[in-house]
Amino acid sequence: MNSSPAEFLRDFIPPYLQIPSSKRNIPTLTSCMKKLPLLIVFCIPFLGFAQLPVVQSKMYSWKEPTGKADSNNIISGLLFEGSVYDMEYLQMTANAIAPSKKKGSLQIPDNEEHLLIVKTGILTIGFRDSTWSIGGGSVALLMPGEKYALQNGTAVACNFYRMKYRSKLPMDLARGQASGGSFVKDWNKIPFKPHDKGGIRNYFEKGTAMSKRFEMHVTTLKEGIKSHEPHTHRAEEIVLVIENKTEMQMDDKFYKGGPGDIYYLGSNVSHAIRNDGKGTCTYFAFQFE
Repeated sequence: MNSSPAEFLRDFIPPYLQIPSSKRNIPTLTSCMKKLPLLIVFCIPFLGFAQLPVVQSKMYSWKEPTGKADSNNIISGLLFEGSVYDMEYLQMTANAIAPSKKKGSLQIPDNEEHLLIVKTGILTIGFRDSTWSIGGGSVALLMPGEKYALQNGTAVACNFYRMKYRSKLPMDLARGQASGGSFVKDWNKIPFKPHDKGGIRNYFEKGTAMSKRFEMHVTTLKEGIKSHEPHTHRAEEIVLVIENKTEMQMDDKFYKGGPGDIYYLGSNVSHAIRNDGKGTCTYFAFQFE
């Protein structure tokens, strides 16, 4: 061996460590501490999404919203919130808007889509130079970024559901606009089509900014009738009871729900609903994927 011990050992030392310590570009503790707050701020939003609970397939009951109204005269209460199969975020709230001569000015976040469903009373909603006064069973679907106004111009309270959601896939605003953009469906203008089990009102089936397919209808079932035998489908589904008593089977569990109650059915959850009351029952059913 012709090389010296120092030269021999140098062959086994990483090149980085062979640089004289005075010339090494090693971050100091002080510089690392200065960058830590920026790292925390950057990571918090992603940690928040990762920690969202998964919405469980079960029944959720309407809860009368209480507390202080916001600047738009609306009181809200959480019914459920979390992530679901096709949505990284989904929230359903119960809302009350008190009578007022003032119109509230709102805007949908650029990364969300909202669905409003009137439960009771008359809700006045306006956007893009059009205004509607809609009652129970009417809906409004609002695209990302939409500016709109809400008002209860009557003498009695108005209650409505608000569903906020954000898809896991990148949103497609062009798809939503091509399907008609934001829209309103008035219960009184949707025809009832009778059939052997009761009847149906078809609201819409189209693509939106957050869904490749969003379908909504209202079913009326005769007394004692089951809509269908237990079945599954990929699309998630929400069933919202409008009238009378129902019984929903989800896998091997049974839930009994009445007016205002919501059944959330996750992707491929086996389910079937039955009229459990006297007379007809009526409920919303909407799927999204």
